Amino acid sequence: MMEDTQRSFNLWSMLLVLARRKLFITGFVLLCTVGAIVVALVMPKWYRAKTSILPSQYDQLTGLSGNFVQYALSSAGFELPIMATPSDVYATMLKSETIRRAIIDDLNLHEYFHIGSTHELLLYLADKTVIKVTGEGVVELYYEDKNPETAAKVANAYISRLDALNREVRSGKAKSDREFIYTRLCATKALLDSAQARLLTFQSDNSAVDLDRQRDLAINAAADIKGRLALARVTLDVKQHSYSGDHPEIRRLRLEISEMEKQLGVLEKGEGERTYFNMPLAEIPALSIRYADLRTEVELQSKVYGLLTEMYEEARIKEQKDTPTISVLETAYPPEIKYKPKPTMIILATFFASLALAIATALFADYLENLRRTSPADFELIDQVRKKLTGRTGFSDS
Repeated sequence: MMEDTQRSFNLWSMLLVLARRKLFITGFVLLCTVGAIVVALVMPKWYRAKTSILPSQYDQLTGLSGNFVQYALSSAGFELPIMATPSDVYATMLKSETIRRAIIDDLNLHEYFHIGSTHELLLYLADKTVIKVTGEGVVELYYEDKNPETAAKVANAYISRLDALNREVRSGKAKSDREFIYTRLCATKALLDSAQARLLTFQSDNSAVDLDRQRDLAINAAADIKGRLALARVTLDVKQHSYSGDHPEIRRLRLEISEMEKQLGVLEKGEGERTYFNMPLAEIPALSIRYADLRTEVELQSKVYGLLTEMYEEARIKEQKDTPTISVLETAYPPEIKYKPKPTMIILATFFASLALAIATALFADYLENLRRTSPADFELIDQVRKKLTGRTGFSDS
């Protein structure tokens, strides 16, 4: 009960103090508020232009792993987030000094801002530019200036220069890819020519034009000769019982058998001159393996050569391609409403701040006045500290 009474008494005492010094409080607050109104009215107006872009469909589909631009940027030394998205890549490019320098030259900003130092102008542009990446992947750019037309021009210049830099990076990467692919293409062409030459030499040395067909021909010919040879031997055995060894029929059969054995030897062992039609059966397995290896090598190098040819043509097209690389969702137009200052916020903030300061000053002045009456020694101590800090001779009554 005593505490509630004491608390009510302190609140009432504070209100009495404020009532006694109401003229000071009212005058101080009024003076500060009027000053804030004047300042808000005379402060220069700033306008903020906005533009927004969206990564191209190609970049959105390929993402980080296949992002052509991102790979080139990281290779060129741009600092990118570890888990960078195409939007992060464009935001990084927009923040680069390269783009700001190009904008300064394009719009002749040295003369417009009357800033001779390029370094200072680069810092000024960076300070007045805000770049955000939304959750949907849209890159938003804001630029502030006292002139609404200039704000829009600079904002749009950022996007134009981003597109130009993007094309330059893509073209440079495409040129590098084209040169690399061309080197591989020449090397593959040499390997292909060498493989074809080895295959032709193998075919020429072994009369191996079509081993599968030649194998079938050799097998059929050998089977035919073996059949006729078996028949001739049976006939010879039968006739040897009827004729003497010198009989012409016996000599003829023996001669036929000898010729067929020679033919069979040529087919089986390769005896005699080798031609397309008498490929030796004994060598066909080894020849088939060698022939298959050589043909596989030729086919492999042919496929690689064809693939590299397509890639080379694609790289040439990319290098010469000169189409927009970004999608502009929102072009910057001269803003009609100023971005700052905000008079209402300035006036309200000044009003409440001056009110709080006036109340605190009034309470402190009342405290010093009571201290002078009740404890002169403590008051003199405080006054001495004040003199050392301010150099004044005494407190003035509020």
